[in-house]
Amino acid sequence: MKVHEKLIASIRAHSPYLSWAAEGRTPDEVKAETLAILRPHFQNPSVLTDVPISILAHEAVSISNIQVDAWASSMLAGVLAEYREALAQDQRESVAALEAWDEPIARAMSEFMSLYLMEVDKTGLELDELRLEVLRNVGGLLEACVQPQLKALLHQIRIRRRRKTDVEDILALKFGAAVEELHQTLRAPGIVEPPPWDIKLHHWRNVAQHHSATIQNGRIVCNYRIGKVTHQIELTRDELVAVARKMQEVLGIVRTARSIFIADNVVALRGRRVVEPRPEILFFQFAVGIATQGFNIVDVDVSGDVAHLHVQDATDQDARLRGVHASQFLVGTWAHFHRPLVRVTYIDKSGRKCLEAAASGADCEDVSEERVTFETLEDLVIFRVVDDEERTCGT
Repeated sequence: MKVHEKLIASIRAHSPYLSWAAEGRTPDEVKAETLAILRPHFQNPSVLTDVPISILAHEAVSISNIQVDAWASSMLAGVLAEYREALAQDQRESVAALEAWDEPIARAMSEFMSLYLMEVDKTGLELDELRLEVLRNVGGLLEACVQPQLKALLHQIRIRRRRKTDVEDILALKFGAAVEELHQTLRAPGIVEPPPWDIKLHHWRNVAQHHSATIQNGRIVCNYRIGKVTHQIELTRDELVAVARKMQEVLGIVRTARSIFIADNVVALRGRRVVEPRPEILFFQFAVGIATQGFNIVDVDVSGDVAHLHVQDATDQDARLRGVHASQFLVGTWAHFHRPLVRVTYIDKSGRKCLEAAASGADCEDVSEERVTFETLEDLVIFRVVDDEERTCGT
């Protein structure tokens, strides 16, 4: 379960929900704060009540991170405006374009998940190995993850500009041609030529894929061509790492803008075929949702016929009530691992195992598929008090 461990660790490191719970905020207060972050970016904020908190919470963290930087915040507003203007120009074409790009973007996000899971600590790498590893990540990120998002955006811009097009035309474009057209037509062109280097994205991609960076006098020297002229930029170790982070920021901006736009226009998009993300992405959303309830996943044990989730409380609230609260995660655990038997063990803040909830996979499936109400599960769960004085985790 190392994959799940890395995803869970990222939630602890990069989202505020567990610290909010430790401060005493209730799940309702956490949801209210999440909605307050999201609401200014929605033209139809009433739709937020219909979106699962696990998805809202992830987007709220993304927006919070973007808003820290004035440039990133302005780019998010600019990209979001392009989607909205395309919808206003031709709703039918805009919606069709969104759906046409769902599968390429689902593949792009799957590629991003793989890049993330393969990421290694670069602290101890020598400069030449750092150059190779960071540029490998930059090339993969731009080619496999950013490119489909930008081409989907370009499709919307062509609709906004009343230029007849289809997904096959844009898919056939070389990355450089797509970036150049976006640079000429975007109202926020900086997204494809990010500061402080002001080098267009396809040039960074070419530096990576053409292996045109070398080490000279303790610096990374990157070469790229514009037409017949070769250009050069020198970077320190930290500056090269900053390039990779900026490319991730670009991806985060265009991904978040598209996600907000889709959620904001859920009524217009009713009936749109949804492409399901890869299982690791769905698990990440599940884990984020659990964090908004003040629980930290500390272990996932899937073996044979049993899927067993261990959650630790971030609050000091009544352990019995919180243990019962944690039992609601049985259905989500079954949805991810599809085992005949599902267990959730509740661990209090001090690290003491207190309560185990168990249910059959069949009963969880009935709830998940909405054949019976969620409340029905209450009568089917078997609780077992765990008398474990040993501090199993935490403090």
